[in-house]
Amino acid sequence: MKRTIASTNKYFDTASKKRKMIVNSVYTSAKVEGSKTTKKELKEHYKLIHS
Repeated sequence: MKRTIASTNKYFDTASKKRKMIVNSVYTSAKVEGSKTTKKELKEHYKLIHS
């Protein structure tokens, strides 16, 4: 198996941790760019993409 960040990082070992990490990183990036996007909207968008 190829070792990647997603397979070795303890923050990606469960689906909920992976979702939380991705939502937080996108939220932080959006805030830096001045976006008005909320974490709730990002969580809903993530659910739509991965369902």
